[in-house]
Amino acid sequence: MALIHWLDVHPSAKGEALRKALAGWGHEIVSSPGQGSVVLVADHPDPRLIPTEGTEILWWVEKAEPEAVSAVLNLRPGWVLLQDRSLEAAREALLHLRQRDLGSEGWLRQMMHLASLEELLRLVLDRTIRLSGASGGAIWLRRDDVFYQRAGDGSFPEAPLGQREAADLVRRGEAFLLAPSEQLGILRLAAPQEPPERFLRGFDDMEPLLLNAWHLEESRALSFKDDLTVAQNRRCLEAELPQAVRAAATKSEPLALLFLDVDDLKRVNTSHGHPVGSLLLESVALTAQRLCRAHDRLYRYGGDEFCILMPSTTAQGARKLGERLLHLLSDQPQDLGPAHFPVSLSAGVAAFPEHADGAGHLIEQADRALLRAKSEGKGRVVVAG
Repeated sequence: MALIHWLDVHPSAKGEALRKALAGWGHEIVSSPGQGSVVLVADHPDPRLIPTEGTEILWWVEKAEPEAVSAVLNLRPGWVLLQDRSLEAAREALLHLRQRDLGSEGWLRQMMHLASLEELLRLVLDRTIRLSGASGGAIWLRRDDVFYQRAGDGSFPEAPLGQREAADLVRRGEAFLLAPSEQLGILRLAAPQEPPERFLRGFDDMEPLLLNAWHLEESRALSFKDDLTVAQNRRCLEAELPQAVRAAATKSEPLALLFLDVDDLKRVNTSHGHPVGSLLLESVALTAQRLCRAHDRLYRYGGDEFCILMPSTTAQGARKLGERLLHLLSDQPQDLGPAHFPVSLSAGVAAFPEHADGAGHLIEQADRALLRAKSEGKGRVVVAG
């Protein structure tokens, strides 16, 4: 008969229901702390409630923020369950605790200390592949009605999946839905050797953490989104450019920055009105976005200026894209509501490490090249140096 030390810090009806269920399953309940498994009933996880004794703790709580969960698991091996979960889930959690599946080096505790959604997905995928005996796998996350691969080892093509295609994979048992309440994403495994009941165990408990990281990323993306166009904003560029420069330096690869300026936007606003000027900026951004590769990033730097960050690209490669964009906009007049006319752009290009030794220097060099393009007659691309 397994001994359980019971600490009822904040008594509740659901706490009493769990106590009766554990007794019915043959556990001996002792209402005091001690060595071994501890069930702690409380409003929420709190490091101050951790007893001096107890090998592992099952927290049976009414609410739990990820930060609070991380704090208590960092101090004592355990598992945090909300009281709206089934009593059977608590029974399974105690079993896992004794088996040290979530012990001091356990995977869920590791997840609590990972900052980014990418790292969480990588850990989830690695663990699921290991438990299933699969040869590989991948995770797609939903954005609107499309699922995009965010973690994978090459076992599956990286092509986006439509909502219907993803649903068909889940229906056929070829994929598994992550966080079904919000359809966060799908998991696919290559030739799993174990039944889903084994390798999907624990998904319910990691769901709040993944959703929290996902929502955090979504809110950050919104704060980095330009209000008018499909581009990211200047704040986003200032956050991402230093990271891109460091990545390029680590890989010994070039990184190009293409600055774009819509020629004579002030004249368009004066002649046709600011709504037409706004439509013009939207049209330029949409056309530029279509020409960008999957790993290029389009930003609205401010006013009538855009820039494109192009990893693994030389200055000449960026110049070619700039020229394609200029010709496309000038050769195909834009339909801007009451107005219909070609669009002229000027562009400046700089590359790391050819023209700059850091993020700020790269912006400075690309901006100088853009000023040269404007001074030399507009409607052209100029490369720094």
